[in-house]
Amino acid sequence: MTEIDALGAYTPEETDEIKEQDLWSLDATFTDYILPRIKAYRAMKRHGYPSLLMAESVQIREPGEEEDRAVAEWENILYDIENAFQLLKYGEDYDRSKSQHEDITKGLGLFAKYYEHLWD
Repeated sequence: MTEIDALGAYTPEETDEIKEQDLWSLDATFTDYILPRIKAYRAMKRHGYPSLLMAESVQIREPGEEEDRAVAEWENILYDIENAFQLLKYGEDYDRSKSQHEDITKGLGLFAKYYEHLWD
């Protein structure tokens, strides 16, 4: 069992077979797959962050401060992504508040923006 599996990303019922019921609500199927992996990714010891966070940050004069800021920003981004999938998983569209819809939109936007940076 890998570190990611131990953190809850492994679900033994997964197969390569695509069931028609999985396609009826593909958004729910994706959420069921992504949420535990995002949680596990946030919980694991990571060694990096997207380099574009350094490029987007304001230049800071103190040594190491720019990197600390980028690491903190990456944690905040991952939290927002997880929060979006959490809201999608445990609520119906018609029951969500305006604030929850905004959190989902923000988190999914960040997920799309940083999709290729979800590695370590």
